[in-house]
Amino acid sequence: MSELIGFNVRVYAFCINDNKILALHERYAGTQICKLPGGGLEFGEGTIECLHREFEEELNLKIEILDHHYTQEDFIESRIKDNKQILNIYYTVKILNIEDLNVQIRD
Repeated sequence: MSELIGFNVRVYAFCINDNKILALHERYAGTQICKLPGGGLEFGEGTIECLHREFEEELNLKIEILDHHYTQEDFIESRIKDNKQILNIYYTVKILNIEDLNVQIRD
């Protein structure tokens, strides 16, 4: 392991509606990935503020935080950002303007 020089805090959300979980499919660093909505915490930002910002930026959606679901307890070194430790935090949220969500359902 190389010398770590910082942290990358990631905040994600489970959005469950009609027994379906919202997941995003996108290309990142040349690889197709599937991920929960959310993203990286910016300096000076709280985790809940981060989730609100990410949902507006990525999906143009407003959310209500329902519950803190899980905070990662184990060490994970980033595979994307050199010399960074990842810390993942998960919430459960409700989408307030669900009618504005444009989805493609994949089975």
